[in-house]
Amino acid sequence: MKLELLPNEILIECLVYLNTFEIFYSFDTLNSRFSHLIRNTSIYLNLQHIHKTKFSRFCSEILPEIKQNISSLHLSNKDACGQINAFFSLYLLDGYSHLQSLALTYLEEENLSKLKSILPLCTSLHSFHLDSSQIDDEQIISVLPLGHLQKLSIKTLESFLIYVQQPTIITHLIISKCSLEQIRYQLLEIIPMLQYLNIKTITRDKQSIISDTNHRAFHLKQMIIGQFRYPFDAFTNFLKQTPNLRSLTFTNAINDQKFINPNEWENLINSSLFNLNTFKFRLTCSHLCRDVVSYNYNRFQNGFWLDQHHWYTELLTNNTSHCIYTVPYISKSFELEENTKRSNYRSINISNIFKQVENLTFIYNETKDYSSFYFPNVISLKIQQKKETKYLQSLKSIVNLSNIKHLDISLYQKGSLSEELIEILRESPQLSSITIDPINLKLLFNDKELCLYMNKIIKKLNIHKNGYYLFEDSNQVATFCAVFSNIQQLRCSFKAPNYIIFLLKRLSKLSTIHVYLRRISDRNLFYGLVEEVFRDCNYRIRIKDLRSNLMKLSIWIDRYYD
Repeated sequence: MKLELLPNEILIECLVYLNTFEIFYSFDTLNSRFSHLIRNTSIYLNLQHIHKTKFSRFCSEILPEIKQNISSLHLSNKDACGQINAFFSLYLLDGYSHLQSLALTYLEEENLSKLKSILPLCTSLHSFHLDSSQIDDEQIISVLPLGHLQKLSIKTLESFLIYVQQPTIITHLIISKCSLEQIRYQLLEIIPMLQYLNIKTITRDKQSIISDTNHRAFHLKQMIIGQFRYPFDAFTNFLKQTPNLRSLTFTNAINDQKFINPNEWENLINSSLFNLNTFKFRLTCSHLCRDVVSYNYNRFQNGFWLDQHHWYTELLTNNTSHCIYTVPYISKSFELEENTKRSNYRSINISNIFKQVENLTFIYNETKDYSSFYFPNVISLKIQQKKETKYLQSLKSIVNLSNIKHLDISLYQKGSLSEELIEILRESPQLSSITIDPINLKLLFNDKELCLYMNKIIKKLNIHKNGYYLFEDSNQVATFCAVFSNIQQLRCSFKAPNYIIFLLKRLSKLSTIHVYLRRISDRNLFYGLVEEVFRDCNYRIRIKDLRSNLMKLSIWIDRYYD
């Protein structure tokens, strides 16, 4: 059946699986029916990782016609300096009467003024996500409309507990850091309908909260906890307040050996967590408690864990730590060290054990047997090599290279880099981003075949290294620009600002650049030089002083569209 023969109801369902840019650039000009349809449906607009030219074109040509239909919006300053302010300057959110979800990542101090005036007008907001280490979220929380808010993601609880005094209808909450007392004695009182709770770190508060009140979270069904800086008994008392919990995920570097005692967990589950059917954990402790971990790991292999609940566990060991975890391994990041060893009691398909790992650090050991490891879904791969040995066959046996998008070889031994790197580029069709030591990079310029591969494939390059400047003269800059003529994003270090101007002129497809360099004495002169380069382009520039003699220059450039 042809696409245009489908009824509107089905077409709308299909469009949900495409991002906004794919929808408009693919369907908007087909015919009047499609044009009208996509302009009169709810729009989920995600502007993360967007090219400056595509951002400008969308905001000027399409956004004015559809802004009333935007129900979800995600803005980010990452790799796009000033995107949030640029968007707010073009179209204020007071025109978005139907906005239900707003996510802001890498928010900066300069964004607060406009955001504080806009947020109170977003009275239909159901979901708000804030992710930024650069600001205090107090100014945001103080003006955040809570009337319809059901999902909230914030950095800490301090400001929320100050400005929110009445019960809310929030059901989903994500917090980066808070204390156990804040949750038990304050949070559960003002969020009585809480169903989902995700906390990265629960740490002790300097100011203790004393209360006899124990509010029960009757609606809480799923909880995810990262680091827990209290004893196991405190954890037990907390879970007594969550009688209907069905799913618990717990990843912790333990400070109390009770956390790795299966009998303690069994007693807790039988006495307080009657409805728990999903339990995922990763419990890590130092190598000093190796014998205790090994002993307790064996005790996890009984009828309660295996037969009654089907919660299977494995043991990871290396020189520095020991880890008991449920399978599949729950973390998205994994470090495969030279002496990492996996122990298990049951024969399980290894392709499923580490299927959730997306970020892998691979430290090669030529004497190691890697047959018990396989990572099918790695997106970001970091290779560390302490000796100049051939590792590629071992790597290909444990990693599905077809999914790799980013490769970090900044700690790679330079001797055998060229040959191995060519093979990785051949085997990784999605690879477009590399982080590499600038010293090694200059050595690679002598390999013509490798340079051709990098020119064709690499769109994002990170060659920043503290205290090291890549280019010593303009000839080296010219060679770099020839090899990476298709680069779109660059992070590097320069000695002199004139090299930046040279590079900006040569790299015609560059969209984002972050440069670390010594302080510029005459910034007005430098701004003038940049303006001359981009006199026919729209760009945003920012300079941040990092230390007394170091600064960071960021430019987001609108001059190329692919």
